[in-house]
Amino acid sequence: MRLRFHWAFLALLFLLSSCRVSREAALQSVDFTILQINDVYEISPLEGGKSGGLARVATVKKELLRENPNTIAVLAGDFLSPSFIGTLKTDSGEPIAGRHMVETLNAMGLDYATFGNHEFDLRDPDLLQQRLHQSAFQYTCCNVLRVKDGREMPFTHMVNGTAQPIPPYILREFTGRNGSKARIALVGVVLPFNKQPYVKYLPDAETFRSTCQSLEGKAEVILGLTHLAIDADMALAETTPQVPLFMGGHDHNHMGHFVERTVIAKADANAKTVYIHRLSYYPATKTTQVRSTLKVIDDKIPADPATQAVVEKWESQVFGLAEKMGYQPRRVVMNTAEPLECTETIIRSSQTNFGQLAVEAYQAAMPGADVYWINSGSMRLDDRLSGAITEFDVMRTFPYGGKIVKMQLPGAVVQEALRISMTTNKGEGGYFQLLHADPKPDAQGRFLINGNPIEPERMYSVVMPLFVAEGKEANLSMLGKYKFDVLENLSPAPGASIRNDVRDIVISYMSRK
Repeated sequence: MRLRFHWAFLALLFLLSSCRVSREAALQSVDFTILQINDVYEISPLEGGKSGGLARVATVKKELLRENPNTIAVLAGDFLSPSFIGTLKTDSGEPIAGRHMVETLNAMGLDYATFGNHEFDLRDPDLLQQRLHQSAFQYTCCNVLRVKDGREMPFTHMVNGTAQPIPPYILREFTGRNGSKARIALVGVVLPFNKQPYVKYLPDAETFRSTCQSLEGKAEVILGLTHLAIDADMALAETTPQVPLFMGGHDHNHMGHFVERTVIAKADANAKTVYIHRLSYYPATKTTQVRSTLKVIDDKIPADPATQAVVEKWESQVFGLAEKMGYQPRRVVMNTAEPLECTETIIRSSQTNFGQLAVEAYQAAMPGADVYWINSGSMRLDDRLSGAITEFDVMRTFPYGGKIVKMQLPGAVVQEALRISMTTNKGEGGYFQLLHADPKPDAQGRFLINGNPIEPERMYSVVMPLFVAEGKEANLSMLGKYKFDVLENLSPAPGASIRNDVRDIVISYMSRK
């Protein structure tokens, strides 16, 4: 039976054994702590400095180490991309491409990570491999191989100065108070979402299960470090009851679930929260107890000086590098008293004023379409903006950049795309922000464009990001069957010409509001 519970109750004991542990056995327990983060795209705090920040997470880890030396920090995927800093190049011309994040995580004291789908945003496999080698922490992933020169091989990372294949699992031994020992296995797995030609995905569920089976006799405790959608995590938990804890990512919102006696936990993206898992293994009974707590990371937690120094090093370079791209990052383009809403939990499930502004900018740059939509996953700010809005704020919101295109689509396809966006993709990056279309269907299930039900046979003109038009957004691959033209330059106003890039489009529109 599945039980879902609110995170506020996660401070309670997660008792994974039905039997009572004797006093003698309890004295022989092996106790260890795991600090979990996932889906971290920003090295700095958000919400005006009030929320998140990896330098604060570093402080939390040091506090946990003082409490129990058997403490490790793990990251359940998504950190090399996307971020605006990651799209820039250094003065020498080298793409940053996650280097800032690796250096910050190294300083923070991260111990282990698995891949997320956004690690494979890096189109150059050699550059990705370089970032893996630069990581002081170790990686595990059971279902990813690198394709090179027609051969499949593991990615590698540095272990004691030597390049070693990234393993399907990592073993870590902890020692208890009375000298008893327990071997802990971390098994990494990632969903096959980002289809790069240099990546080979093995079946995630099947490979995870077989890896866990191979660990019989090699580890006393097996733990999942997963970057999967929550439904996939729960399905895995049902078929691998020997795993008492899944530390997951990908969903961006904090959540805690039970599947029978298994705990599934995910923190908020960008380290706005972290999970702290305190585990006890009892050799006498071969049972494991998990106690999990969700901790808010805010400005009440001081920044670790060493980690903060790395953060500030990268922050100090950003404006100069943006200027080399042709932007004026400090220039104010708009003033607003009402905060522009772009936090991921909200913009991926409802229409927001920032999403509305973005599709209005599309219309100004490419007028005359029947409907405009933008995938919320392309707006990566995960924050609210108010007061003076700068070019830099826009660039942080749209780190990918990217062109917009106009397509002619049958009404039936438009209807299906809107249905998928508003239902299947709700809560995900494929949820649309809309202009001229209602986000809710009528009583007959028909979506409305300009107040009228969609006619299945009629052709509609739709403006959208190139990424969506190519069928690359989740569950919307059918859009890739239709042709479109790409304009390199747009004219949002008489005599004006801008690059066909969403950052330029939004900056131009804000400047004229």
